[in-house]
Amino acid sequence: MNLSDLQTLYDFHDWARRRLMDSVAKLTPEQFTQDLRSSHQSLQGTLVHMMSAEWVWLTRWQGKSPQGRLRLEDFPTVAALGQRWDEIERQMRQFISGLKDSDLARPLTYINFQGKSFTFPLWHMAQHVVNHSSYHRGQVVTMLRQLGIAPQATDLLIYYSQKSGQE
Repeated sequence: MNLSDLQTLYDFHDWARRRLMDSVAKLTPEQFTQDLRSSHQSLQGTLVHMMSAEWVWLTRWQGKSPQGRLRLEDFPTVAALGQRWDEIERQMRQFISGLKDSDLARPLTYINFQGKSFTFPLWHMAQHVVNHSSYHRGQVVTMLRQLGIAPQATDLLIYYSQKSGQE
């Protein structure tokens, strides 16, 4: 993977997040926190999990190993969640803009929440973050549909179509 590919991947990632959040913004506060019996119970839980994972990985890339995830109760509304996620995205973009191609292959070591150490090249971790969010975006789409909200599509080819002016 090269830096240009990584930047494109994260452009897509942010585009998909924003489209998803546009759909989430249509929810009532009760729908946002409703237990839908998914892996993180509610839309709130799933979205906070996604955002928290991005924050954790970014923090690890910056040389720190956080001791825990962001707390669900700190994001009681869609607006609070969106504001924090925008900030994390800004920090992520700033981090990526400071990279060189050679940085992507650089091995990074981090300590997980259980105290175990792992080492991977940065590009493996960066791909993992986008893949993780793509997985959970699918869950969010299902939950939105259960609540009667028709979410915008977040497929990669739709992103490419829009970017090239084909859509």
